[in-house]
Amino acid sequence: MTGLLISLATFVMHATALHNYGLVGDEMYFIECSKHLAWGYADQPPLVAIAALMAAPFGYEPFALRILPAICAALTVWLASLIARELGGGRFAQAFAAVATALVPAYLLLGNLLVTTSFEPLSWSIVVYLVIRLIRSGDPRYWYAIAAAFTFGMYGKYSMLLLAAAVAIGLLLTKERRVFRTPHFLVAALLAFAAVSPNLAWQWTHGWPFLKVIHGDFEHRHPFRSGMMLEYKNFAINALAFVAEQFLYTSPAVAIVWVTGLVALIASPRMRDVRWIAIAFGLSIAAAIALEGKGYYVIAIYVPLIAAGASALERAVRTVALRSAATAVLLLLTLPLVPFSLPVLPVQEFLAYSQALHLTGQNGTPPHLIQPLYAQEFGWDNFTARVAAVYESLPPKIRAKTGIFADTYGEAGALALYGPRYHLPTIVGSQNNFFLWGPDGYDGSSMIVVGATQQATIRKLFRKVTLVTTIANPYEWVLQGPDPVYYCSDPIAPLPKIWPQLGWYGA
Repeated sequence: MTGLLISLATFVMHATALHNYGLVGDEMYFIECSKHLAWGYADQPPLVAIAALMAAPFGYEPFALRILPAICAALTVWLASLIARELGGGRFAQAFAAVATALVPAYLLLGNLLVTTSFEPLSWSIVVYLVIRLIRSGDPRYWYAIAAAFTFGMYGKYSMLLLAAAVAIGLLLTKERRVFRTPHFLVAALLAFAAVSPNLAWQWTHGWPFLKVIHGDFEHRHPFRSGMMLEYKNFAINALAFVAEQFLYTSPAVAIVWVTGLVALIASPRMRDVRWIAIAFGLSIAAAIALEGKGYYVIAIYVPLIAAGASALERAVRTVALRSAATAVLLLLTLPLVPFSLPVLPVQEFLAYSQALHLTGQNGTPPHLIQPLYAQEFGWDNFTARVAAVYESLPPKIRAKTGIFADTYGEAGALALYGPRYHLPTIVGSQNNFFLWGPDGYDGSSMIVVGATQQATIRKLFRKVTLVTTIANPYEWVLQGPDPVYYCSDPIAPLPKIWPQLGWYGA
């Protein structure tokens, strides 16, 4: 009951912040995906597009668009308490695990955005919880629930395959391998494969574009304008950054809890039958590093580790005073970080808060919005209005045949979302699924091109390229410079023929 109450409080916390800032580029891209419903997309399974579609009757307002991620964040907190209970934790362990999970910076962010990773902590936690129940109950029918949870996770993000493989190997390397010795496992596995096969078939018939997205993501890694990098092309440096980010995304205070849990899973006799969780964690980390992944690729694995840490802490700290002190320390070390992961402060107050902590605005320089995700939530309406001004400046006869092309899915999604209020035509783009949707009948004789990613290619494919304006957003200082807007005409061939040269994949 305590975990459920903390879960409800988590939902309220998220719900109050869902509408404080605007939408990010990914969310606007997913809205456009929802208008082209399919079994799959170049860069994700269809669940996120279905979630975006549910917000359509409400005009894609941030609250409506993000309510499902907020619910998922709250349910993840509840799962943390349930896993703690399964690991032998009492009321304190369950409550401590729930609070620590609720305050993980990455989970705060994911509960306030509609992105593919928003469903990941919940789906991974459900799978781990159900496998624990399978082992401890001895009831092989849990395999069907695990198959359903796996399917849910797969339709949210393909990273579920990583967890499934890591858990399976972890089980096979321990005595708990016995859970596979039942026909229920095979039947459940076949049902799960049948359930995800429409999405896999979509990827297959389109040439597995998701693999191209992963490759493109690696190729397009670059630093923020501040000079900071989170991902690197150098394997060793990227591995070090990956490990460091695990402590950044979970916060140092919560990291102490999950490291404690990891040690307990490995060393405690009480947790011998769930040692496979530690193995699965190690395999997930190793696989993500080997694949040169981003730091957040395994962020969902920490819920059971936090639960194990809370259970171990409960056994080590037995007095009410010490338990209260442990909770107070956790809150004192994590609550000041909440504004960096959940937009509880108006943006100007957040800037002042960041400046007061000496994170920006020092030595006479103006304060900047240093949280990259927050920086993406402002200026999109003005961005669209500026592009519309270029479109409206064209002579009517030219305007009638002019297309608008954006070279990233975020910019294309923003123009597609806000474009109707400025009477813009259909937006086309070159990244991921915008590329797969094609040129929408434009012949390319007159095009407005937005963005600098494909600048060199555009100059090769159009004989006449004129820089009309640049659009700057001061809040995006940490991310990128001004967006150029070009007017292009006289292509070397009709747009459908040169379209394959414009496409690119990446996250």
